[in-house]
Amino acid sequence: MTPEVCKSVLATLFDEVLTQDKQEMIDVLYDESYEFIVPKLAGMTSNVVQGRENFKKRVTAFRQAFPDVIYAIDDFVSNGEIVATSFTFTGTHTGEFAGFAPTNKKVSVTGIHFAQLKDGKIVKTWAGFTNIAEVLAS
Repeated sequence: MTPEVCKSVLATLFDEVLTQDKQEMIDVLYDESYEFIVPKLAGMTSNVVQGRENFKKRVTAFRQAFPDVIYAIDDFVSNGEIVATSFTFTGTHTGEFAGFAPTNKKVSVTGIHFAQLKDGKIVKTWAGFTNIAEVLAS
């Protein structure tokens, strides 16, 4: 795959899935064997999320905490197999997230996301927010 195709897949993820909540696109963008490695948050027994259906649950839980979330991609880098993305999301923290009670504050959080693609589908991601604890605790 070309870096441009990889970047297009990630642009669709951040816009249609994460911002517009079109979760049906997860089945289009992600391989059935998908694996998501994240920082271990409060209440998690593992930092590995397996499968598209579990990822959908994670997206739903996140949107319950930040129902008006909007993602913006700050930068992309790709070698045709891995895409590194830096992003910012803004949203109002109205539901519990990662052990933080709702603050009802509009927040801006930065993060990083690495995705490995195979045959046009995301097979594995590593992601995390770089300042979420600081933002929600303040």
